[in-house]
Amino acid sequence: MVSKSIVVFADTVEAYEELCSGARALDCRPVALFAGSADDAERVSMWGARVVHVGEVPEGALYEDLASAFEQIIRFEKPALIMARASKRTQCIAGRLAVRLGAPVVSDALRIDLDGEVARFVSMIYGGAAECVEQVSGLAIVLVGSGVFEAGGACDGGMVEHSDAALEFGPIKLIERWEKQEETVDLGSAKRVVCVGRGVQSIGNLEAAKEFATRIGAEMACSRPIVETEGWMPRSRYLGVSGAVVKPDIYIGLGVSGQVQHTVGMADSQFVVAVNKDKNAPLMHECDLGLVADLETVLPVLSSI
Repeated sequence: MVSKSIVVFADTVEAYEELCSGARALDCRPVALFAGSADDAERVSMWGARVVHVGEVPEGALYEDLASAFEQIIRFEKPALIMARASKRTQCIAGRLAVRLGAPVVSDALRIDLDGEVARFVSMIYGGAAECVEQVSGLAIVLVGSGVFEAGGACDGGMVEHSDAALEFGPIKLIERWEKQEETVDLGSAKRVVCVGRGVQSIGNLEAAKEFATRIGAEMACSRPIVETEGWMPRSRYLGVSGAVVKPDIYIGLGVSGQVQHTVGMADSQFVVAVNKDKNAPLMHECDLGLVADLETVLPVLSSI
């Protein structure tokens, strides 16, 4: 019987599926701290978690104002680990919980191992050129990205409990909310990924790549320059050290050089296809199938498939 628990939290409902699956993979019971609607709390419980529902975030409050309520619940639960989906909001809560609980925060963990009271975390350093192994005795807070754990789907054992833990409002108040004009996507669950790099060269070629991805039922992803240098795709589509991690059945890289900062985000792909006019591009030496060709020639053919 599993006796240890892992407390998990996220600022999106969908992220709880992977977190709950990850807790079970570590042979622990997931205890989900959740703020939101009752319907969404029930949805989280479908992933096998005992959901501690603190209600909805009050008008004018920020998500990070939940830190005091989360602290009270964590002290009562005495978990082996606290695990959260990395985002700007959860990073704020993690920092506050670290001070309140005297627990260290580990960011961007790619692998986690629990051995009794000791937790080990593996993350990438030096732009993905090396692995860093951190070991913590006692309670720790770990932030993980999308795709670190496999989404396990619905399972038995979930339930929802309502908590009366008090919120502690900070000096910053939410005055107005504007909808951000940017799509969000969970690349971690994608089975097929088409990824474009700097070699895509133009918006026209990017659109052709998107058409190809749609035809084969794949999610679009990109390397960092496409987001930060060109601004052609949202950050949610970026793979790499500080982006998403994918483990698809097939990854197709179009004009992706394959620097280590990128490949750490797709290294666990089952089958890798690379198209690049540079035969010496790093990804061409790591792929299962490589095509040395100019995308200006290849993309029209792919779009017609």
